[in-house]
Amino acid sequence: MKRTAAIIIILLLILVAFSACNPSEANPPKTEASDKIVTISTPEFFNDIGKTLNTLKKEHPRAEIITRDDGLPDAAAICFGEPDGKYSYYFFGTQSGDIKEVMDGYGDQLKCAGFLTTADVFFPEMKDNMSFSDFFSLIGVSDYEYDSEEGCMQGVLDFKYNNMKVWLNTCELTTGGGREFTGIETVKKSAPVAIIDEKIDSQNDDLADAVMFDGDKGTVPAS
Repeated sequence: MKRTAAIIIILLLILVAFSACNPSEANPPKTEASDKIVTISTPEFFNDIGKTLNTLKKEHPRAEIITRDDGLPDAAAICFGEPDGKYSYYFFGTQSGDIKEVMDGYGDQLKCAGFLTTADVFFPEMKDNMSFSDFFSLIGVSDYEYDSEEGCMQGVLDFKYNNMKVWLNTCELTTGGGREFTGIETVKKSAPVAIIDEKIDSQNDDLADAVMFDGDKGTVPAS
């Protein structure tokens, strides 16, 4: 009996020693900013990138063509969606031209080049009024640009996410409906966001420019 008890004690000591040598199995890696491991989910509509306008019209019969004058920092954003929807499908940006001719006549060639939405819709795990460092740590982005100088990019965060161009406007909404630069380096849930696939955007731009300004009834240039 004593010999059996001794063997059991020795086995227990070996087990304890082995566990001490492998702490990583008992303690999974954690994020730098938190004890919780945060996974950023991707909105389902993100799968619609690259779909033609005609396809989206069939899938969303109640949606319509929308021109968002302040959709991009330096141009109006030509979109498709529901006026009060949480997001819009983005096709191209412009400062002038016959939008109707392009969107009505070339829906089989124009492709969804991105989305216009708000920060909390695209990054649902975010909290309100996050500091820049906390926000970018959450979404896993380390490189970004922020312009505080007067101009069209003032107050806009410019960065890449999932290989797409992102513009996030941190300026405060005013009572008159415009936006005002405050210089406060925080990201609100309601901040306007434009997410753009630059390759598709360039193809759409080329087609729109050819139709609106050159009078060509062409097709999207081959990539």
